Amino acid sequence: MSNDLPFEFAVENYPLAPLTIYGVGGPARLALIPRTVDEAVQAYEWVARQPGKKTVLGGGSNVLIDDAGYDGIVIVMSELNGLESLGDDRYRIESGVDLNHVVREIMLANNYDLVGGLTGIPGTVGGAIYMNAGTVNGSTCMLMESVDVIGPEGRKRIPMNESLYSYRGQTFCPRGSLILQGHFKFARTDEPQRPIYDHYIERRLRTQPQGKCCGSVFKNPPGKHSGKLIQEAGLMGARRGGAVISDKHANFIMNEDNATSADILDLIALAKAAVLERFGIELEEEVVYIK
Repeated sequence: MSNDLPFEFAVENYPLAPLTIYGVGGPARLALIPRTVDEAVQAYEWVARQPGKKTVLGGGSNVLIDDAGYDGIVIVMSELNGLESLGDDRYRIESGVDLNHVVREIMLANNYDLVGGLTGIPGTVGGAIYMNAGTVNGSTCMLMESVDVIGPEGRKRIPMNESLYSYRGQTFCPRGSLILQGHFKFARTDEPQRPIYDHYIERRLRTQPQGKCCGSVFKNPPGKHSGKLIQEAGLMGARRGGAVISDKHANFIMNEDNATSADILDLIALAKAAVLERFGIELEEEVVYIK
C-alpha cells in the first residue's frame, strides 16, 4: 500500500473476480475494505474527496466486472458483517451480512413470515436493500423499519415506507450514496416456515441453473417474464466464447468455460436485440456492469 493512503484496510491492484459469482473481470486500482460501520463511513468520506471513478461492491451476486478491471476506487462491503438482535423481533444488520444467513439463522429459526420472499437469493443485505431483492412472495424493503445511508449530505437514518421502494428498486439510496446497515422488524407467524423454505429451495434447484452466474440478467417487463421471452426468441443454449444462455432458464447467462466479460456482454446484447425485434419489448438489465 502506498504511504499516502490513509487506511490500513486499503489495498492497491485488488482482484475483483474472486468477489463475484461470475468469477470474471480484472482488478481495481484501489479497494477499501472496511470491517465496521465507522470504517465504512471513513472510507466513504475519503473516497468522496478523491477524483476519478468510484463504486461499491457487496456480495458480487448481480455484478459483471469488465475484463480490464476498474481504474478507480472500490469500497468492498463484504467484511461489514455485524448483526445484532434488538429484541421484540427487531434486528440491526450490516450491509455485508449474507442474505441467506439472515433467512436461515434469523427468519427460519424464529418462524418469521415472508421466508418465501427471500429464500435462495444470493448476495448481501446491502445489495438486497439497494435492489429491493425478492420474489412475488415479498421483498427486502417490506421487512425494514429504517436504513442507514451515507451520501453527499452526510449520514442519515431513513424511516422506511412503501413510497420509497418498488420492483427491484428504491429511491432512498441514490447513486453516489452508500447503504451502511438496515434495521429490520420481522413478524412471527403460526404457519410453519420450514416447508415453505424447503419448497422454494427445491424449486430453485429444479428450475434455475447452478454455477457461475449473476442470477436473473434482466428485470421482468410488466406482465411478462424475461426468460420466457428469450426462450421464445430461440436463444436457449446460445453461446459466445465461454458464456452460454442457460437451457434450463433463459434469463440466466452462465460462465461455463472461462468466459470473459465480453462473452457475457455479447449474449446480453444478442438477447436484447432478439426480444426487441420479435416482441417490440426492450429488456432492462438487472445485472450491474462495472467498468
